[in-house]
Amino acid sequence: MSFRSLFHVHTRHSLDSLLSPAKILAVARRNQIDVLIVTDHETSAGSREVREMANGNPRFVPLAGEFKTEKGDIIGIFLRGEIHPGSSDEVIRQIRDQGGLVVLPHPARSTRIDEHLLAQVDLIEIHNSRCSHLDNQSAADLATRFGLPFLGGADAHCSGELNGALNHFSAELPQQESDLPGLFLRAPRRIQSQTVSTVYRPYSQMIKAVKTRHPALFLSQSKRLVLTCINELWRQSPP
Repeated sequence: MSFRSLFHVHTRHSLDSLLSPAKILAVARRNQIDVLIVTDHETSAGSREVREMANGNPRFVPLAGEFKTEKGDIIGIFLRGEIHPGSSDEVIRQIRDQGGLVVLPHPARSTRIDEHLLAQVDLIEIHNSRCSHLDNQSAADLATRFGLPFLGGADAHCSGELNGALNHFSAELPQQESDLPGLFLRAPRRIQSQTVSTVYRPYSQMIKAVKTRHPALFLSQSKRLVLTCINELWRQSPP
């Protein structure tokens, strides 16, 4: 008796991604995902599009998004509509007003984490497939210290990252989406993760550069991509 959730996925609605809803759904169905949580930057439009295309497979695709604040990114899940830009307090208030849950993603990348922020957080992303082991361990320690439930996030911007992290919940999949938030807060869970290539990080920034017409960013990330490829080939070569 369990269900699977793929959390923290970006579509073409994010500036740094070209992932199509069709590709995301194909991978989610192949991996028998029950709850697919798409978290585009500054909008829930991607999750809405994927939800409409899913047509019940995966069973649940709640509205969600990842929003930039002065303290770092904040993810809202189980939303009912869009979240408008604002301070961390304002973004969290909007998520709460919609009956959603507040997730703190990749804490090591946050601008500022304080007790006021953590008092408003429902869950912490303790594994992010784009973060280092040390950063993820720091996030896990934070969740333990404040007694907060956790999630593992693929933080997928490219198709090769969609298998980076998967959440296995030890609970029966409910019939209604309205019952999911309680399970996300209380049900036992474990994270299944696998290493993904680091080449996707500069590549996604190159996508952003093209979309925003930023040649300097494109050039810097192109160089970073080449160096990353060389480094990965060197590590994989036999001694």
